[in-house]
Amino acid sequence: MLKFRSSVSRLLRPVLLGITALTLAACEVGLPGPTGTVDPTQPVIVAMMVPYASGEAANDQLAENLVNAANMATRDLQGVAIDLRIYQTGADPVRAATEAERAIAEGAQIIIGPLFSSATSAVAAVARREGVNVLSFSNNAAIAGGNVYIMGVTFEDVATRLYGHVARNGMYNVGVVYPEGVEGEAGLAAASRAARNVGASLTAVTSYPLNMEGLSEAAPQIAATIKGSGVQALLFTDTPTRGLPFIAAALGSEKVSRLNTQFLGLTRWDSSTDLLLQPSLQDGLFAVPDPVLTAQFNDRYLNAYGAEPHNLAAIAYDAVAAVGALIRSAAAEGATDTFSADRLTNPAGFVGVNGIFRFRADGQNERGLAILKVDTGTAVVVDPAPRNFGGFGF
Repeated sequence: MLKFRSSVSRLLRPVLLGITALTLAACEVGLPGPTGTVDPTQPVIVAMMVPYASGEAANDQLAENLVNAANMATRDLQGVAIDLRIYQTGADPVRAATEAERAIAEGAQIIIGPLFSSATSAVAAVARREGVNVLSFSNNAAIAGGNVYIMGVTFEDVATRLYGHVARNGMYNVGVVYPEGVEGEAGLAAASRAARNVGASLTAVTSYPLNMEGLSEAAPQIAATIKGSGVQALLFTDTPTRGLPFIAAALGSEKVSRLNTQFLGLTRWDSSTDLLLQPSLQDGLFAVPDPVLTAQFNDRYLNAYGAEPHNLAAIAYDAVAAVGALIRSAAAEGATDTFSADRLTNPAGFVGVNGIFRFRADGQNERGLAILKVDTGTAVVVDPAPRNFGGFGF
């Protein structure tokens, strides 16, 4: 088995998976894609929206990482000419909309980014009027659809992978425990859809307040619910830096533990070394993009720029790579509907530096994720990421 330390984030050149024709914004579905034609034999103008000039150093650093990764992908393209132009959105939806208007006026034929939901919604509204599709860096499923396709790993995709894994191992009774509030409700909704996706039975749904006193008081009732429902695998939607370590420990004290229940994580548990060492979460499972390909990308980025990339940088690489693959396939066919919805949602999908991915008609995506197990400070791959979508149960 492969072992990865808590920095399980590192890529390969993208390859188009047998594509012959080869999002965070509006919720409407079914727009036809760009109304204008795109000549794939000529340089294609690609607008990239990043959160430069937001007034926050972290956003500027992330923006730089996204641009660096996109430039890497541009250099890697073969037989395709794109004109990548960078637009600074800050963290302001109004500014993002203005930049989108400028980008389209300057000839942008597809937009990649922005990162934030509010900015994506603003950009998408402008782009929709001009028949331009948007490949957003967000993972917010609520704003996908219409002319917006999201690139980020979604909660539903992670939950589907985890529930599917345990179901294939005979655990069909699944549960979810989540913190009260908007984020927790989003996790619950994703878990509910995932259970339906894989044919599992969601037999227990429990929540807790995000404060120590309320969490401690809720733990006995949560444990009783889980024990009485026949749950075999329990999904935690909380994050390592919030309530996750506390609710897991509290349930362990109530005799709900790895001895009788398979713990699952909706978030990246490898983001915290302390969490990987926590006794109550040993043998717990979580899902991540292909660790082998990600490690290769991180090494290439480090060699090129002298620092490790942000864990979202690979999404920008994949967006440019997908654009290049779409241009290449359209050129091979003599077609001009280069960025149409039909081409974007081809079920064969793409291979990027984070592994395989494809877009759904509703603007969300599906990715080939690996299953990792917590093992005394490390994350061990127990089910590798698939390298194609055939027969994988998506």
